[in-house]
Amino acid sequence: MKFRVEVDGEPYTLDLRRNGPDSAYTLTGLSTATGSASVLEVMPGVFSVLLGARSFTVHVAPNGDDLEVWTGSERRAISLADARDRAAQSKRVAATGPVEVRAQMPGKVIRLLVAPGDRVEVDQGVIVVEAMKMQNEMKSPKAGTVTKIHIRQGATVAAGEALVAIE
Repeated sequence: MKFRVEVDGEPYTLDLRRNGPDSAYTLTGLSTATGSASVLEVMPGVFSVLLGARSFTVHVAPNGDDLEVWTGSERRAISLADARDRAAQSKRVAATGPVEVRAQMPGKVIRLLVAPGDRVEVDQGVIVVEAMKMQNEMKSPKAGTVTKIHIRQGATVAAGEALVAIE
C-alpha cells in the first residue's frame, strides 16, 4: 500500500509491504529510509515498534483529522492519506480548526508559559512538563489563541492527557 504522509508539514510517500508479522517499508521525501519494522499495539494508542535492532514505544492520539505521535520527548503532527485518494489533497498539518497540546508521557507540569486568551505562534512554547528528570517544553502546533488550559502548574499528568487548547 502507498500512503501520502505529512510529518510536521513536510510531505513524504510511504510504501508498506506486509511480510508475515513484519512490514517492509520505503519512506521517501526530504530523506529516504528503507527497512523492516514490527509494530504491536500494547494498549490503546500505545505501540511497541521494532525497527531493525532498535526498539521503542510510540504514543498516538487523534488530533482532529490528523494524528499526534510521540516517542520519548519528540512530538510530531502527522497526516496520513491513501496515495490514490485525490480528495485528500496535501495540507499544512493543524493549520485550521482547534487543536489540543497533549502530554507526551506521564510527568509533572513545571511551568505554564501561556494563559487563556494569549495569542501563540507555531512552535511557541506553551507549557513545560518534567518527565524522567527532564524538562520538556510542549509547543503550539499552530498559530492561534489559547482557549483553555486543562491543568494547573504542579499537576501530575498522564500520557496523552489534554493540557492546552488552541483555536
